[in-house]
Amino acid sequence: MTNSSDPLERLEHHVGQLFTAGVTISAVTLAAGLAMFLIAPEKPATNALLNAGLLVLMATPMLRVLLSIVEYVRMRDWFFAATTLAVIVELSVTVLSALKIKN
Repeated sequence: MTNSSDPLERLEHHVGQLFTAGVTISAVTLAAGLAMFLIAPEKPATNALLNAGLLVLMATPMLRVLLSIVEYVRMRDWFFAATTLAVIVELSVTVLSALKIKN
């Protein structure tokens, strides 16, 4: 972690770590799924790995919003906490609506 006591620097540091982890996990999972697809496309694990990689990639920005809510509350910045909470509610409604349409 950075040595700075600036809350915004701490937030950006945590967001950077989250994005790095999310993209790395997604890339590794997608690469493993692609390798399995090239070797044995009929295995169920192939689709599971590819789907997991895509889900992690899509979930990473939502996790960033959740992390931001936590950090804004810690900073007692209620305007940005409320605004970011509204964003996560909108994202959640969109995801739930998309899942409902799919089924």
